[in-house]
Amino acid sequence: MKKIAVLFLILFELIQAKELKIIALDWTMAETMMMLNYQPLAVGDKRIYNTWVKEPALPKDVKDVGLRVQPNIEYMINLKPDLIITSSLFSIDNHILKNKIKIIDFYQNKKDVYSSINEGVLQIGILLNKKQEALDLIEDTRIFFETSKKKLRYTKPIAIVQFIDKKHLRIYNKHSLFGAVLDQLGLKNAYDKNTNNAWGVDTISFLDLLKLPKKTKFIVIKPTPFVLDEELKQNPFYQKMNIFKDYNELEPIWSAGSLMSMRRFAKDLLKVIE
Repeated sequence: MKKIAVLFLILFELIQAKELKIIALDWTMAETMMMLNYQPLAVGDKRIYNTWVKEPALPKDVKDVGLRVQPNIEYMINLKPDLIITSSLFSIDNHILKNKIKIIDFYQNKKDVYSSINEGVLQIGILLNKKQEALDLIEDTRIFFETSKKKLRYTKPIAIVQFIDKKHLRIYNKHSLFGAVLDQLGLKNAYDKNTNNAWGVDTISFLDLLKLPKKTKFIVIKPTPFVLDEELKQNPFYQKMNIFKDYNELEPIWSAGSLMSMRRFAKDLLKVIE
């Protein structure tokens, strides 16, 4: 409640304008703004947003302020934003812009990723004067998961990965966005190791895939730095691994995203397991 009160205060100070000019350094902020029909003035790393996030698509006139971790400060100052929203991971230290920077962390509660994302969406909704739209989005997503879960009869454990290269992968546990989706759908995550980071992801060797439960469904999230189908034809190690006998590649979904990323992953997953 204290955070929400502070956000109302920020809004009161800034608002008299109908629409604030907001830079979203973090893709999760940009995704949430677009879900609430509020176009950001600029984002960080726009040039690769489509590779990793893809949806919601950013309009062409959204500016690119450079790297999320090291944006072009001079360019940002020239854009004259009313506000810069980001996460603590991509926060910047600049005396000219410091009073305009507001940090919102979506992945602050490791025990419950879904609740943490909902809280982040609500905070941004309040900041944009779109509280009701944010509440509606949260409720619609809850109903979507509840309805989808009732229809499911799938019992195989599911492993969710992204390839770093041919020998290394990222694998996601219950503290990740993907893990939260599995939980909401009542599905079992094949990777049950607790990961000591905010995003619930571990880096593993492809040989570690042999440790996963038998009959695991293997879900690969793009981008993949090679053509997986072709690699399966050529790589004798992959050919001998049972996990590659039941796999699907899904289009890019931001692994540290917001509610749209959760719903997109759920919908794409349901298509290949129902």
